[in-house]
Amino acid sequence: MISASAAAAHAVTHPKTIRNLLIVAAVIVLVVPVALVAVPVTLVLAMGANGFGGGEGACGGSAPSVNAGSTVDGYGPEQLKIAATIITVGQQMSVPPHGLTLALMVAIGESGLRNLDHGDTADNTTIGVFQQGTSYGTRAQRMDPASAAAAFYTRMLHVPDWQTTAPTLVARTVQINADPNHYAPFWTPAEQVLAALTGASAGSCQVPADARAAATVLVGAIQTNKLNFLEARYQQQILNMADGTATPACTIDAHVLQLIVVAVQVFQQVGVSDLNRRCTGMTPGAGTASAHWKGKAVDFYAINRQSLTGADALSLQLIRALDPYAPHGSSVGQSECRARANVSLGTLLNITSAFPDTCNHQHIQVP
Repeated sequence: MISASAAAAHAVTHPKTIRNLLIVAAVIVLVVPVALVAVPVTLVLAMGANGFGGGEGACGGSAPSVNAGSTVDGYGPEQLKIAATIITVGQQMSVPPHGLTLALMVAIGESGLRNLDHGDTADNTTIGVFQQGTSYGTRAQRMDPASAAAAFYTRMLHVPDWQTTAPTLVARTVQINADPNHYAPFWTPAEQVLAALTGASAGSCQVPADARAAATVLVGAIQTNKLNFLEARYQQQILNMADGTATPACTIDAHVLQLIVVAVQVFQQVGVSDLNRRCTGMTPGAGTASAHWKGKAVDFYAINRQSLTGADALSLQLIRALDPYAPHGSSVGQSECRARANVSLGTLLNITSAFPDTCNHQHIQVP
């Protein structure tokens, strides 16, 4: 076995080596102490109550449930069943509560949560709960609430910055209606329906609007030990982004920070091993051509105190959880790791490409 001192000496001239050694050491620190220290169980329970989301899937609330005879804000059982279908489709597509509320808002504003077989006086060619035109598919597809919801979500998730733009404007972009404020009055009823059927709120797992706001949320996650870093200098990058002292060479793209926020909202614990390399002067792998050099990438080395390989179940869950929030054209690493393990990412909306990388973390980068 190589000694610690020998490994360190070798790593001085091999930055990739030192990073891999640190990942191994960090995973040991995260995983082994469960048997040695009395805190982890308490810590995990505390993480679930700190306002970031209790664990995997917590952001989306429970599966929707409609009781016979129940009403919410004047909407009866039949309307709520349609709402439940819209929510279920969104949850299956990993759409966060904000997006679920947005879809409900449109369905309320267009049809009052009714599956109409006609349009209105302005356009009698649109049909269904979302009042969709022929570009959305066949009549049967548009009259099927599940298919109609999937079509709506697909277009919504491609609207730039849909998470932080006023919901009524996002809805207008998808629906192409004349009045930009048409849907605004239906946001509150949509929130009430979502809360009644799932227990979730539109504000949970919401992405902060800009880089500094996102970094501030991450500082809170650091303070509760929900977010850990392989090296202190990467944590310092987050702290500097939050307090506004980051130099131009050390800035982190707002989308990267937002994706880390999503990760700490969805999972109980998140470990980050790499951020802005220009700030640190490190040039492993692709060197200055790496998205890390531009502050446009993040490497996750652990989720819920389990190391990531890019092909394990948690890596796949992480990618799928981040996909709805990622800007279109984003990429992931570890393609060869998944190929060797014979696993597939399935259909993604915004993460459109993958490339080979080492199998001891999960790399995510934005365009």
